Amino acid sequence: MDYNKLSQEILTHVGGESNIESATHCVTRLRLKLRDESKADTAYLENLEGIIGVAKASGQYQIIIGNEVSNVYKAFSALFENSKLQGEVEADHLPEKPKGFKGYLNNALDVFISCFTPLIPVIAGSGMIKVVLYLLSTFNLLSSDSSTYQILFMVADTVFYFLPVMVGYTAAKRLNVDLFIGMVLGAIIIHPTLLTLAGEEGAAFTSLAGLPVKIVDYSAQALPVILTVWLAKYVDMFTAKISPNVVKVFLRPMLTLLITAPIMLVVIAPLGSLLGDYFQVFANLMNQWGWLAVGLNAALFPLLVLTGMHNALIPLIITMFASQGFDAVLIPSGLVANIAEGGAAAGVAARAKNKATKSVAVSAAISAVLGITEPALYGVNLRFKKPFYAMLLGSFISGCIAGLLHLTAYSFVSPSLLSLPIFIGENSNLIIALLTSALSFIITFVITYVIGFDEEQNT
Repeated sequence: MDYNKLSQEILTHVGGESNIESATHCVTRLRLKLRDESKADTAYLENLEGIIGVAKASGQYQIIIGNEVSNVYKAFSALFENSKLQGEVEADHLPEKPKGFKGYLNNALDVFISCFTPLIPVIAGSGMIKVVLYLLSTFNLLSSDSSTYQILFMVADTVFYFLPVMVGYTAAKRLNVDLFIGMVLGAIIIHPTLLTLAGEEGAAFTSLAGLPVKIVDYSAQALPVILTVWLAKYVDMFTAKISPNVVKVFLRPMLTLLITAPIMLVVIAPLGSLLGDYFQVFANLMNQWGWLAVGLNAALFPLLVLTGMHNALIPLIITMFASQGFDAVLIPSGLVANIAEGGAAAGVAARAKNKATKSVAVSAAISAVLGITEPALYGVNLRFKKPFYAMLLGSFISGCIAGLLHLTAYSFVSPSLLSLPIFIGENSNLIIALLTSALSFIITFVITYVIGFDEEQNT
């Protein structure tokens, strides 16, 4: 693949550099924020070699590329002479304000997802370190009581403990706030002094100028930081206006922190903690109705991928792990859905008579069971329609089975055959993961093969 040529084609057919407000990427998609989506030639891009498809969601124009997306992004970035890819927008090119509830909701979702998307690789990498440690401990190659194990586990856990700091950075970058202000606001709520004050006073609250400050463990909590950085954006505009130029270099950030930090500690962070408590109740309810919850989530997961909204689950998964240390709903449902995607593509390969269709379907099936589902979703299953419906049904059935067997993930990594060790735990959990994966593939394969499809369609 010629990354430079593909990047130039993308730039040309999304309306040029002047039409791009910002750009980033996730595991498989180049995510663009366009000023005017009507200028993008979607039909041309969808038929361009190297592009699997195009999705529009949360105010983003998402170009689905697959495993090569990081290389395409580098080439795409090189085409820009300024810092627009960092989200900086000139005053005369500011995007239109959102119109109506839908517009505000799309913008809010865009900001929320944008704060987590850049963190996916380091979160996944940290999760894999935990997987390796679990394997070493399981096979008695490294004792969980050893200092080596504990230090390496600390390395893997750091990304979750300091998540507020990293989200402070990404939120500030997305909202055009001073990056270090964002990081400091994230660091404030995990500062050890807060917990020390609680220990000294023996209470769940301390005070700030007579105002109550709730003392809880805010590590791995992101929502309070995002909301506070959003507040800091407007506070910083105000302090910039009232600060004399001669002392602005220190007075502006000083006033911004003095205004936003107390509001965060007294109002926003406790509110986030309260929402977390309600979410825990919801998580417990889903765990009790696990078979149905996993089944429904498994059927919905491909639809989220289709609309580009699957990254919105990341904050929920992180909250799951932060509050209870495991996930028995979202990651298990993602596993069976990904495997079902591969099973449907394999069913197409088995039934297809056209050699080109067989080749594409086999490649897509392998990619799907290894965690990259877009080639199977867009290139095979959705293309022939019936395999897509078979995949949704297979996902639901295998998801219900996973829920009935209480399949549980103990680490946060994108679910696939390669990451099955994240299910190593008690009660033969890994065997359950292997069983449900096999059933998901077989059930969906059989359904796809039996109901068939129109091979002449879109060929």
